[in-house]
Parts: sequence; C-alpha cells; structure tokens
Amino acid sequence: MKKKRGPQFPLTQFIAIIVITISVFLVVDFARRTATIYRIKSEAARLEEEVAATRAQSEALEARLRYVQSDAYVEEIARSQLKGAQPDETVVVVMPTPQAVPTPSSPGRGYAVAGGPPPEQPWQAWWLRFFDAPPPR
Repeated sequence: MKKKRGPQFPLTQFIAIIVITISVFLVVDFARRTATIYRIKSEAARLEEEVAATRAQSEALEARLRYVQSDAYVEEIARSQLKGAQPDETVVVVMPTPQAVPTPSSPGRGYAVAGGPPPEQPWQAWWLRFFDAPPPR
C-alpha cells in the first residue's frame, strides 16, 4: 500500500522563494541607504554654505576690528562725535545770536536778522554771522 503524501514543493520553488525574499530585502535596504545618503549630502551642503557665510562674516568683523584699532578711526570719532581738531586747526561752532530769532509771522522763512530782511541763501546767513555788514548782492 502506498501512502498518500501531501502537496510537495519542488526544491526549485523553495530556492526561488528564498531568493525572491532576499532580493526584496536587499532592494528595500538599498533604497533606505540611498535616502540616508541623500539626506547626509544635502545636510553637508547646507553646512558648507553656513560655514562660508560665517567665514565671510568673520572676515568682515576682522576688517572692522582692524579699522577700529587704527588711527583713522580715532580721528574720525574725534572729529564727528567729540568735535576735536588737530593742533593747527580751528573749530568753528555757529551759535544763534540774540539778533537771530525765529519770527512768528513767517515760520517757514527761517530767522529774521535785525536791520534787514531774512537771508534768502545759506551763504548769506553765514555772511551775516561773520561780518556785521549786509552780504553783497
């Protein structure tokens, strides 16, 4: 008497299933690694850009530091903010005089000067500040 056997898989089908399973695993692993490499490369590019920007900022700050430590910067600050001058220079500070007061009747015209109409040009106002005579016409 022959025994009935259940369905049998041939050896080639068994090997094919194992090969397909391993192949699917390898493809999925390859895709995962490719995505990881892409993320790493894009992060590296972003960091390189950040390093370049930081280097440029550092160079600009170093140049500013060299300028601030120079005599030219000290002279610029002394002249612009502290109103300093070289020993052979004279500092002129223009101050309003009692004769030059704003007139309420003509607020847009500037200052009225005693003894005449208000100056029309800026150079005429300077002339009146330095000389007691009216400016030439």
